[in-house]
Amino acid sequence: MILKFTGKLPPVECELFDQLKDWVEFNCVKRIRKTTASAQGHDEPGISIEVDFSEQEYGRANYSVERSGTDTYHVPADELVEMIRDAIADGGAISAVVDAVAKHIDDDAWDECDPNLDDYGDYEYTEHDSDGADNSETKYSRSAIREAVLRFVQERHPELAAEL
Repeated sequence: MILKFTGKLPPVECELFDQLKDWVEFNCVKRIRKTTASAQGHDEPGISIEVDFSEQEYGRANYSVERSGTDTYHVPADELVEMIRDAIADGGAISAVVDAVAKHIDDDAWDECDPNLDDYGDYEYTEHDSDGADNSETKYSRSAIREAVLRFVQERHPELAAEL
């Protein structure tokens, strides 16, 4: 864990807990959470869907721990209207739009959101050395997408609402 937070190992002279604690506090990389558009709210029209993120993290310190967090994913109005028009052109209904938004979230949410993942559970230490993360998941409410899309078309594009 020290390596994860400091980016380097403490010197060998840090034998006592207080020495190690002081070294970590001095060398720990302070992380400032960037302000995301979802935290600020969006001035542009569209819909925003709350997405829960989780993954299994692996590190060089030979540990793994599950992490999770939540952020809001925003679909801009122009992209949403395009999805709605495509669904209508294909003869689909609101469920086709929900599927398109869900695919958009699955494809882009990890890149566009900052869920500030928190560790939960116990760290599992192992003898093998691996880096990275796997089992990355996103969870969201399809009914929330449906409600947001319907509200959007009713308020901003009633001509499209009639076709859905």
